[in-house]
Amino acid sequence: MADVIHKNFEHNALEADIQKLSKEIVDKKELPEHKDLSERDIIKKILYPIIQQAVIQQPMADGQQSIRQLADQNQNLPDYLKDAPDDIKLQVEKLIDLAMHYGVEKAAKAASRLNAFVVDAFHDAIADRLYDELKNRKIL
Repeated sequence: MADVIHKNFEHNALEADIQKLSKEIVDKKELPEHKDLSERDIIKKILYPIIQQAVIQQPMADGQQSIRQLADQNQNLPDYLKDAPDDIKLQVEKLIDLAMHYGVEKAAKAASRLNAFVVDAFHDAIADRLYDELKNRKIL
């Protein structure tokens, strides 16, 4: 039973992110400068400052890999990662898992300790993942 409570607690961060993202998407869609953007691009625009703020607060250090402690899960990755080294793919997959369990902000902070390529790939991957989640929930 403690595991169920712990898992629900973990996913509370994701649910809060989805609720916030849903509201921001509606707000952004109404702005004239976003009228021609796809919903996926709006999600990327919303997530960009969250991820960048984490990067500013935590300077990047190439090779720092504290994220490896997380459980590995197979996630959809951006097409440009198909030819990337396996360790890069693994880092991005683990960041997505972290975001899905503990929220985008915590995952962005973890990503900020890695290199810029991983941060950019995480940004693209989590935007796609959240877009799919919002579509599945019929929020978009």
